[in-house]
Amino acid sequence: MHTKVSVILPIYNQEKYLAKALTSLQNQTLKEAEFICVNDGSKDNSLTILNDYAAKDSRVKIINQKNQGAGCARNNGLKAAKGEYIAFLDPDDWFEPDALETLYNKSKRQNCDMVVFNFNKVGENGNILGRYNLHDRLQRFYDIKEDENFYWRDIKPRILGGMHPASWNKFYKHELIKKHRLHFANCSLAEDNVFVFGASLNAAKIGYSDKCLYNYLIRQNSAIRSKSDKNFCLFRSIDCVKKLINNLGLAEELKNEFDGYILRFVSYHIKQIVSVTKFKEICQKKLSPLQNQMLNERYNANSKLMPIIEALLTKKIKTEFQKFI
Repeated sequence: MHTKVSVILPIYNQEKYLAKALTSLQNQTLKEAEFICVNDGSKDNSLTILNDYAAKDSRVKIINQKNQGAGCARNNGLKAAKGEYIAFLDPDDWFEPDALETLYNKSKRQNCDMVVFNFNKVGENGNILGRYNLHDRLQRFYDIKEDENFYWRDIKPRILGGMHPASWNKFYKHELIKKHRLHFANCSLAEDNVFVFGASLNAAKIGYSDKCLYNYLIRQNSAIRSKSDKNFCLFRSIDCVKKLINNLGLAEELKNEFDGYILRFVSYHIKQIVSVTKFKEICQKKLSPLQNQMLNERYNANSKLMPIIEALLTKKIKTEFQKFI
């Protein structure tokens, strides 16, 4: 059977949600697919659930690895993927039944390298809390339409972050990923930014679907909302994006866009760094000269940053952060 789509799931301790995600894949109207489930050293019953599904459906493929994070898991999934197109699914989310068929047909019909689509934000009680709509986010810069393709320069003011940096609300031609050696960063926070930006900047044609094809579960205890010293890796994610832009020869052209991306990115995630002592220690010892310059010069001079920090951080943490920068 020709594999039209490979769906990659990174899985770590998701026994509560995993069955719903896998069932949404099994129920897809497009049947010529494989579901690559990368078990990232789960300690709960996630592997048992995976084995149960794999025993009943040969399209479910399992890769076991020691715990290395979602970025490494997705990279290993990509190495095993045989599909003509690639999609990603987080194990606590789920696709609409016609998602893969809709995206595959659109990609083939319009010869898209990538298709961006809308998604629902869903609470744990099942209520729809909101809707991500790419058209609403970009209409100030570009009047994106359902049946038209676009190029990254069309939406240049918002190319970094304006399309939402998550990997799972996009559908990729596998050849695009292989040709440009796209990969996820080896970090636990925003590991998909460099992959998404790499795909966006290298794609000749980007398509758009205004349908909500994905359901994103809002969990209060999810990794993106959990406070942890591990979140200092956000600087590693920034470095990966910086290297990508430099390698593409776009550093000067995207300077303003990159500055804006860093401002939004750091100001959003800084609230998830809890240890002031560890913050200062890591910043002083582990940041690259570029990152130190970024904090000392760019942020200190940017009047927009401190009001955001004031709103997000306690007085103590804000004071220590001001001392550093």
